[in-house]
Amino acid sequence: MQLKFTAGGPPAQPNMNNPVAAPGLPIGPGDLEKLSRWVPEKEMALLAEICDRAERDPDLTRPALLLCRAYAERVARMLDQDPFPTVTQKISDRLRRLHSENGL
Repeated sequence: MQLKFTAGGPPAQPNMNNPVAAPGLPIGPGDLEKLSRWVPEKEMALLAEICDRAERDPDLTRPALLLCRAYAERVARMLDQDPFPTVTQKISDRLRRLHSENGL
């Protein structure tokens, strides 16, 4: 699936050579591709856009992580198992670290 961004300007493609995430985001394009199997295309495009913007704006790191975790939990409930437990663990660890660093 090619992820397309439609919000706020011309369509853009994520840089698939680098992770779609900033150093604060423990997810990469492969992780988003796995998630895209169970998330509607328009919602996946929004998620990819948020992760792409978090790459440039560290203030979006926490919202991007929360959104990724929410989608991962939704998929895990739907399948009655977590299809990518290491990624969800990395997301939770990073959120805990943000909480301790920034009190968020």
